Amino acid sequence: MKLEKFFESLKAGETVLIEHDSKSVPVHSFYSLIKCAGNMRVLVDDFLDTLYIYKVHLELSGTDTSKFEDLQVIKIGGVKSVGKIVGKISSRGGVILRREYQTIYENAIDDGSLVMNPVLGIEKLLILGSSRLEVLETLAEISSRLGDKRRIAVYFVDKSVLKTGEFNPLPIMEFLSTTVVNVEKRGRVYTFEVLKSINPELDGKTYSYDLDVVE
Repeated sequence: MKLEKFFESLKAGETVLIEHDSKSVPVHSFYSLIKCAGNMRVLVDDFLDTLYIYKVHLELSGTDTSKFEDLQVIKIGGVKSVGKIVGKISSRGGVILRREYQTIYENAIDDGSLVMNPVLGIEKLLILGSSRLEVLETLAEISSRLGDKRRIAVYFVDKSVLKTGEFNPLPIMEFLSTTVVNVEKRGRVYTFEVLKSINPELDGKTYSYDLDVVE
C-alpha cells in the first residue's frame, strides 16, 4: 500500500512514532507527509539542524524542496535555518528549555486550525541529556501533549542513535505513542510496518515507498 494512505489516515490528537536506523532515514517520507498535509499548516520541531540535513539530502536526490520555505519551524539548537522560524531555543536541557518551548508552541499552534507537527532529531537531545531524570522529564513533556487535538504529532526517530546512550528511552516512546511504525530499507524500497495503532484501519498494515517511482 502507498505511504500517502497511511499519512491521510492519521487522526487529530495522535502522537505517531516513526522509528528507523541510520541507514534508512526516511527523508522522502517526510516530503510525502508535507504533501499529504494538504490545507493543514505544517509546524516542524527541528532539533539540531535535522531539517537542514533532510532538505540537503532531498535536494541532492533531485527533489524540489521549495515547499520547505513555507514550513513553520520551532528551532531547538543548531545554526542552519530552514523555513519560517517562529521561535528559536538553545539546545540546553532542563526546565528552561521546556518553558521556552511551551510558550513558542502555544503561540504557534493556537489559531483553531489542525496542525501537522513533524518532530525531527529529538533523539539527539535525548542522548545529550545529563541524567536519566532529565530524559524522563522530556518524555513526560511528550506524553503531556498526547491527545492535543490541535495537532497530529509525527516523531521521526533514529533508533540507532538512541541505542548509543546510557539509557534507551525508545520503549517508553513506543508505549506512549498512539501509532508506532518501523522503517526498513530493502533495496530501493522503504517499507513501513505499523507495529501498533489505535486506528484499526492502520494497525498491522505495511506501507511502502519505492525510490523508482518517486514523483
